[in-house]
Amino acid sequence: MSISLVNYFQGPILTAVSVTVATSLASPTWSQSTLPKIATSCSQGDAMCLDQGWSDERRQWWYTTSQGSRLLPLDWALALKSANGEDELYSSESLGAFGYLPNPYSQDNPYGLPVGFAVDHDSSEDADLMCGRFPTMCGAGTMRAPWVGMNCSACHTTEITFEGQRVRVEGAPTLARFDDLVNSTQSALEATIADPDRMHEFARLVLHGPVNDQTKAGLATQLQEQIDWMAALHDINHSDVTAGPGRLDAQGHILTKVSMVIGAETPSTAFSADAPASYPFIWNTHQQAKLQWNGIAEASEPIRVWGRDTELTALVRNVSEVIGVFAHIEADDGWAIRGYDSSVRVRNMVGLERLLSQMTSPVWPQDVLGEIDAPLAARGKDLFEANCRGCHAHLDPTDLESPAQIEMFGLDEAGTDVFLACNTYLRTTDAGNTAGQRSIPLKGEWIEETDAIHKMLTNAASGAIVGKLGELADAVFSQVEPEDGRVGFSGTGDSPILPGVADEEKRAQAKECLNTDHQLLAYKARPLNGIWATAPYLHNGSVPTLYDLLLPAVARNVGEEVTVAGPVRPEEFGIGSREFDPVKVGYVSDVQNAPWVYRVRDSAGNIIPGNSNAGHDYNNSDLTDDERWAIVEYLKGL
Repeated sequence: MSISLVNYFQGPILTAVSVTVATSLASPTWSQSTLPKIATSCSQGDAMCLDQGWSDERRQWWYTTSQGSRLLPLDWALALKSANGEDELYSSESLGAFGYLPNPYSQDNPYGLPVGFAVDHDSSEDADLMCGRFPTMCGAGTMRAPWVGMNCSACHTTEITFEGQRVRVEGAPTLARFDDLVNSTQSALEATIADPDRMHEFARLVLHGPVNDQTKAGLATQLQEQIDWMAALHDINHSDVTAGPGRLDAQGHILTKVSMVIGAETPSTAFSADAPASYPFIWNTHQQAKLQWNGIAEASEPIRVWGRDTELTALVRNVSEVIGVFAHIEADDGWAIRGYDSSVRVRNMVGLERLLSQMTSPVWPQDVLGEIDAPLAARGKDLFEANCRGCHAHLDPTDLESPAQIEMFGLDEAGTDVFLACNTYLRTTDAGNTAGQRSIPLKGEWIEETDAIHKMLTNAASGAIVGKLGELADAVFSQVEPEDGRVGFSGTGDSPILPGVADEEKRAQAKECLNTDHQLLAYKARPLNGIWATAPYLHNGSVPTLYDLLLPAVARNVGEEVTVAGPVRPEEFGIGSREFDPVKVGYVSDVQNAPWVYRVRDSAGNIIPGNSNAGHDYNNSDLTDDERWAIVEYLKGL
């Protein structure tokens, strides 16, 4: 990407970026100059892209810019075969099989990597990070080579299809299978190192020099260091609750990573990543006071940096995400107030956040999905105003200025599966190097010897930002005083807790959370503009369509399960197909033909903790079917 293009979109903050995407790499086998400067599925006509306020140049920058994520050295990724040895694991086709979207070859994407797979390269000594864990990789100079990782667009871009037409939606939740990609990468590395012939071929492709027993042994040691790191994370994160397409226990993954990098003697193993959630849709994030499903990220007033607004808590949130998704960081030594060394690209992240603030929500494409029935939608509006508006304020699709009204509802009132919020609240660990520090330099909460991991995450993210003050010289940290944010907290009394769940430990955890008043133990209600493009629904993706969301659920978090006359929410549905159902509004969820099946209950009939479809049931059984269809029709137009 040329400096002039960066200047045009992001202003002076990005003019000094020396760590860029693939244009800084050794050229591929073809001449990079022959590739088109701008090429996305939109510009090439492969997909219809909705008007969300972005040019194709902005899309390409969003798809390819590094945040400092480092999953694998680029040479390794391009040479790596799948565990069975049949496919190139990091080819566009193989990554597409995991649900990641195609992105054509261009000067910013010379390897044809999917949307959100960005190449990060820092050839300086500053790239030698986490050398205590990766000594051979550091010694071999591998940390200074190009790496491939992800940026936010990998998880927050989607496509729907209808009657052969692909429709790209920016900022909507992906249907990709992140856990399967990471686990498959670990398996492929293990299979490579275990097979002498595969290891020789891998070394031939990766080593820039002679391939002999000595050089192969050195490379094998590097692979083993990466395998050991991935295995350690997997051992903590692994859960019997399968995430499937479009879901990830992101908070679990991030908090596990933090417990591993702060130098804790005994990283937390009490909670696996067993509360997978749908990826939030991210338009209008800069207008919201709280972010993430449970409001874990607070917003603050923006400050002026190089003549442009920068919201620092958004930066802390985004750095937290990158720490969880493969950034290298040294938070096991020193103090956050003096900065932690990391691979985080603060300049790029500020630019991406500013770009995101220019994204409008998607408008129902009537020429593809059919016209909205105006009289039926008008009736639906009246019903929505009477039943839903108290929680979901209106925000016009093109409004990028007005504050988005956010309401936080306690677990007892929201009624949805408790474990995303509950696990985050309950996760504690030995604080390692962060003990005795503040969560945010100068004004954050003090961190005890054993404490909540979310405090240590904030410390690590803040320290990474301080460590990049050369990239953010005018940043000033301020602590937003936490507000209660809870509505209608009442506790559970003597009512049964999770009556459909057999796991007594999970029931005990839920009881503690349901009877505790804390700002993290809540879920967020926000404006619903663009909601039509964000299936499946509820924070854990447990409801396939908007129509199904208006049906009553059998499951309950508190109180006995109920018997309902008439239709109820499905407790089993297909997921993974991109084919859209414009009537019920969601993906086609036929179980027989689906790539994957979502199940609320296990084979014994017990509700799977993390997969409950309870909640967001505000007298749904009182609605007639005609009323449900009217509300759905209205929601199409938001």
